[in-house]
Amino acid sequence: MTGPETPDPVVLRAPRLLDGTGIPAVPDAALLLSGGRIAYAGPAAGLPEDAAQAPLLDFPGSTLLPGLVDVHVHLVASGGPDLAADVPRTEAERTLAAVVNARRQLEAGVTLVRDLGAPGAEAVLVGRAVEAGTIAGPRVLASGPAVTMTGGHIAYIGRVTDGVDAMRAAVRANLALGAGCIKVVATGGVLTMGIDPREAAYTQPELEALVSEAHRLGLTVAAHAIGEGGVVAALAAGVDSIEHGMFLDESSIELFGSTGARYTPTFSAPHGILGGPSVPGWIKDRARPAADAQVASFQAAIRAGVRVVAGTDAGTPDNPHGGVAREVAFLVEAGLDTLTAVRAATGEAADLLGVADRGVLRSGAAADVLVASGDVAADITALQRPVAVFQDGRRVV
Repeated sequence: MTGPETPDPVVLRAPRLLDGTGIPAVPDAALLLSGGRIAYAGPAAGLPEDAAQAPLLDFPGSTLLPGLVDVHVHLVASGGPDLAADVPRTEAERTLAAVVNARRQLEAGVTLVRDLGAPGAEAVLVGRAVEAGTIAGPRVLASGPAVTMTGGHIAYIGRVTDGVDAMRAAVRANLALGAGCIKVVATGGVLTMGIDPREAAYTQPELEALVSEAHRLGLTVAAHAIGEGGVVAALAAGVDSIEHGMFLDESSIELFGSTGARYTPTFSAPHGILGGPSVPGWIKDRARPAADAQVASFQAAIRAGVRVVAGTDAGTPDNPHGGVAREVAFLVEAGLDTLTAVRAATGEAADLLGVADRGVLRSGAAADVLVASGDVAADITALQRPVAVFQDGRRVV
């Protein structure tokens, strides 16, 4: 099946442009989109002559930005009060849920997501359908089932795996499903009874085997890691990102610096759990200590220069899809400066996912654009007010 036809050129104008690299806004800005790519990004006065032939869409009072990136979602889940109960039981139902949730992400201005856990290839297949143009949604980099220990966290969207050789086999099995990355559950979690969220789930040799095999096959690795021991073990093994990281100590923060791994704090996840009126009490009880420690850990990390990316853990309790703009606001509230927080959901996030031509507004990049109502640099909540969304140069919202 061939993809959609190449869109016609169009010029977008707005009072300001944030290009996703973290630099200050360009005033009186314009974009020229042509052939699904950005042909020009910068001051409107510098538009090339041929831009005069293209239709002009003017967005007064708005900000032009790259399409947003959410590096931690679960498309098969829809934010019900208990993740285990919320994930549909059949593959067909899970795939339908993923299609609906992908659309919700796009409507919020998200044009690229990393899916970090599904029972099978549901998110992989949704991503392929998006690329083929058969359904609406963001581009999807999917891990397939999360690799988790016997008795470990989220086995219902995971691949239960124990032992060094089995860790290598799990990577290969996910690759065969079409995975573009790997997720390993390196500690317990708040949504699963059993192993404590602060306890490490795997031995160092097991983690090292998984990471080395994934990297050998060209796959990056995200590690669910809440407690210090699991964070240190995962970083020492060479993972590319730590998801959650509520309890960080000096050793773990130093390892972020030496390895260059990214940090995805997922403030949206405990916010949803603790604020959700129907979330079971035992889940709230497991989440509360991690939530209480999170801001201090985050602030210590950003003081040390740890590179932050925006991920919501969408699909977990009271954490619906399309919330990455709110996650960016949480990052700012916790102490990250606004331009760096925007970069965490655009250029920095796309770079982690290995998608260099998205998450930025520059000549030659894919024409994924969010138009937000207001001045995002002055009011980060403006990011939550999408006016228009363009994907590969075509207006989709």
